[in-house]
Amino acid sequence: RPERTTFVTKMALRCCAGLVREHVRRSRALFTSSHCPNVTLLALERRTNTTIHLTWRSTSTNKQRDSQSSTFSSVVSFYMKLSDGFRHWLVTTYPTAGKVYVQFINGAVHSWNDGKTAMSIMRHKRTLGRNYAVLTWREVEKCRQFKLDVLKTSPVFLLAMIPVVYLLVLPLIYLFPKQLLSAQFWSQGQKVAFFSGYHMGRAAYYSSIVQELERKLYRVDDNRDKTKLHELCLCTLRGDSPSTAAILRVRPTFMHPALHLRSLSRAQLAFLSRVLLLNPYLPKALLKRRLQKHLEDIHAMDHGIQMEGVGKLTTEELRKMCYLRGVNSTSWYRPTCEEWLSRWVLVSTQLEASELCLLAHCMVFLSTGHSRVK
Repeated sequence: RPERTTFVTKMALRCCAGLVREHVRRSRALFTSSHCPNVTLLALERRTNTTIHLTWRSTSTNKQRDSQSSTFSSVVSFYMKLSDGFRHWLVTTYPTAGKVYVQFINGAVHSWNDGKTAMSIMRHKRTLGRNYAVLTWREVEKCRQFKLDVLKTSPVFLLAMIPVVYLLVLPLIYLFPKQLLSAQFWSQGQKVAFFSGYHMGRAAYYSSIVQELERKLYRVDDNRDKTKLHELCLCTLRGDSPSTAAILRVRPTFMHPALHLRSLSRAQLAFLSRVLLLNPYLPKALLKRRLQKHLEDIHAMDHGIQMEGVGKLTTEELRKMCYLRGVNSTSWYRPTCEEWLSRWVLVSTQLEASELCLLAHCMVFLSTGHSRVK
């Protein structure tokens, strides 16, 4: 009802306002007891707005220059003390909000470290040449995932950087962690639930991908190539897992111009983007460019995994690599992951860079019949 909605909204705003006033009070107390004599806190508290101003009482220029390093260390230690005090108060007073706050801070630290690593890798790649030969498969995956995480979490981080406003972001993070945050901010239970939900969403389009592929068979001239692909599509639609030999037999069919990645319709590009968990609502040119870039990354990672050996990957890495390639491997055991990823790498490493369209459809062909395997 409108009356109930208005009441809930007012209560949420009052709760946020209370958190802000408590944060200001504790900030003033910590500033008062701080060992930074040059820092002064001016807090203006009102019923509708609360602002915090930090003013710096400068001494002589020579003294300020001499004590610059010690002052910076004092400010940093004060900020850490303020953050720890607020976290302790929030956890003890509001346990649910405190749990979300701690989870958000830990996720921000992991995200920041991953970002620094990815930026260093990209600088290294630009220095030695823009090709995948200078990177390991883990570095390629780190850069690929970092770009996706930045696009997803940038609005939350921009809002969280505004003083006091991050207190208002906490309820949104608590209500919509799947939509607003990346995997670094999720708990282990949330990762299993969210990734399983993502897979159910993309698996619903597998049959549509195969059907769209069958509609293009009339444009293939060679009847033998057409028959091989038609049999592969029927096997997939029946729910049977095709062999790697059956998939490699259709390579000449995908060399036909009608089945190149640049010749696919927008509907096919959108379906394949969903398999890779990419945004399917972009224009056709952007869909094609983004899909091709991610397929190139996966192809480069497959060659790196083959050189290292599938058996040398950790169980978590095996599950992640299998999930990226179209199966729900969140609860798979290690032998199952090794067996499936070995089949994928065997097919992928035999494909050329011009056969990315077949590589994209292999996510559907090889994942058929494995959705319930543990």
